[in-house]
Amino acid sequence: MTVLAEGIHMDYRVTLDAAAGSKRSKFQLRKPRTTFHALRGISLYACEGEFIGLVGRNGSGKSTLLRVLAGLESPTSGTVMTSAKPQLLGVSAALQPNLSGLENIRLGLLAMGLSPAEAEERRQRIVQFADIGDSIRMPMRTYSSGMGARLRFAISVAAEPEILMVDEALSTGDSAFLERSEEAMRDLMKRSGTGFLVNHSSSAITSMCSRAIWLDQGQVIADGDPKTVVHDYEVFARAHARGRPESAANVRAAQLKLLQERDYRPANH
Repeated sequence: MTVLAEGIHMDYRVTLDAAAGSKRSKFQLRKPRTTFHALRGISLYACEGEFIGLVGRNGSGKSTLLRVLAGLESPTSGTVMTSAKPQLLGVSAALQPNLSGLENIRLGLLAMGLSPAEAEERRQRIVQFADIGDSIRMPMRTYSSGMGARLRFAISVAAEPEILMVDEALSTGDSAFLERSEEAMRDLMKRSGTGFLVNHSSSAITSMCSRAIWLDQGQVIADGDPKTVVHDYEVFARAHARGRPESAANVRAAQLKLLQERDYRPANH
């Protein structure tokens, strides 16, 4: 087992805006605050060679969960244990907007623990993988969000992390880049690595992942075969989109019941 999370809760204190049409009292110095429950008691595990896709609506907790698993945020309660330090496209904090892509390749690899010699040896491979042309010699502040995501992903996989977490980066780029990305993920799994992928593309989840987890309102709703989980989630999402909240709620409740009937506890797997 490479990742184990038990009872993860993540709460944020947020400020509420006044309701539409309401007036704020002149004696009210502060806006009202409330607690937003981003993650509600999530427990999960991951093993060597698994690549796990996370699906769910916007705001379901996918990105927050990745940040907690990667150690970038501390949960309000619960525990996370990993066999190695996870990389959430691991170099985002290290890259500098005023440096060129080439300079950032070296900086990113050094930040992830590679030696100067290893960074130099892998530089050309990263340039070819990212495939952003002459922009690689320009400052990163001139990059589009897609170009920046491609370069960060290329650096991260070149560092060969044991645990890689990817949040939406693969939704950018042409078919050739997506094909290279899928191959990089398969190589990671062959090395007995572990991966997590958040992507709104159902085909990316079903083609690249060995397992899928459906999150909704900060809870695990389903966990299992990618095609099955994605299908059930899409039925739920379509019902919502077509204005049938009761049908959507029934699908959600049925999947949650199945999960609970399996006595879903990571330690039992």
